[in-house]
Amino acid sequence: MKVLHVVHGLPRGGLETGVVNVVNGLPGEGFRQEVCCLDQRGVMAERLRPDVPVHVLHRGRHDLRVPFKLGRLIRQVRPDVVHCRNWNAWLDTLLGCRIAGFDGQLVWSFHGFADGHHFPRRRRLASRALAAVTDHLLAVCRDSAERYAHLTGIDPARFQVVYNGVDTSRFHPREAVSALRGELGLPANTVLVTTVGSLTPVKNHLGLIEAAARHCAQSGVTATFLIVGDGALRETLRARIEALGLSDRVLLHGPSDRIPEVLAASDVFVLPSHLEGMSNAILEAMASGLPVVAFRTGGNPELVDHGHTGLLCEPGDNQALAAAISQLVEQAELRSALGSQARERASKVFSIAQMTAGYEAYYRRIAAVPGEMAVDGG
Repeated sequence: MKVLHVVHGLPRGGLETGVVNVVNGLPGEGFRQEVCCLDQRGVMAERLRPDVPVHVLHRGRHDLRVPFKLGRLIRQVRPDVVHCRNWNAWLDTLLGCRIAGFDGQLVWSFHGFADGHHFPRRRRLASRALAAVTDHLLAVCRDSAERYAHLTGIDPARFQVVYNGVDTSRFHPREAVSALRGELGLPANTVLVTTVGSLTPVKNHLGLIEAAARHCAQSGVTATFLIVGDGALRETLRARIEALGLSDRVLLHGPSDRIPEVLAASDVFVLPSHLEGMSNAILEAMASGLPVVAFRTGGNPELVDHGHTGLLCEPGDNQALAAAISQLVEQAELRSALGSQARERASKVFSIAQMTAGYEAYYRRIAAVPGEMAVDGG
């Protein structure tokens, strides 16, 4: 079976990690896969299997040539399935398929909102129109499917759900992590509370900094907060950390290519986001044996089993977030128990093998009914 994956590009990110995991996980003897980056190639392309071609179309703003370029590529590859992801690839891919006279199956999948509070009416109307002429709709968690359907008026029954998977051989608990803690200049007795994500408003790092201040003022157990990532709010966060006198307790680390080591060196993982889809960051933390603290929003409740693999707080309640963090910082036995159960859940429910099996079955099922505008169940 031939599958052409269409994405905006492969920079570092959750959607892009998911694409790499799917492509690398599907069996080479049963699938021939190619990837098309509409914009730029991106660093995550280096993690793809060497036998998977990557095509780059160098799309510009309002570039009317891209559908024709993509149409030529589709005629060249002759895929059975074209799978495009998220809003910024949908229209160009649909037009490219029409230009190519593509008679296989077109899949569009939704991986979450870049900004959960901004979804203009014109995009809602366009989504409904595009969905009407797209064969299959997919989402990476049930919450994302239902939210997108509610916003756009698309029938939620059209969305199939295939959960992301995490590479449990790459992300796992490990003993030799003292070197990294030394590089970070951490005291030997500190509990390391880590978050990983882009420094954007929806990720609510300011809320985490406020929670850190509350913990430091009220708890007798020393904790260090590590923020890994980069983005537009970096200087705003730095200024807030300094204003609260937390420069030695909250570390802005910047982006890192050593996330497996960072997580293995940590004791607690926090995702303070106001809204999430299917969080790869949570999956990676769980696979690394960390208890997770997060808000009960988006796909988080589908990942975190409250009281067993982590603690969930009501959305926007930064005081509850601080209390949950302090509870895990102060209770080493609870931390250990929840972390072990998180690792077990990641391995059994959200492994790469589980995800790959889901995509393999999905692609084979839809390709078996060429030309049918099938209605997918959830």
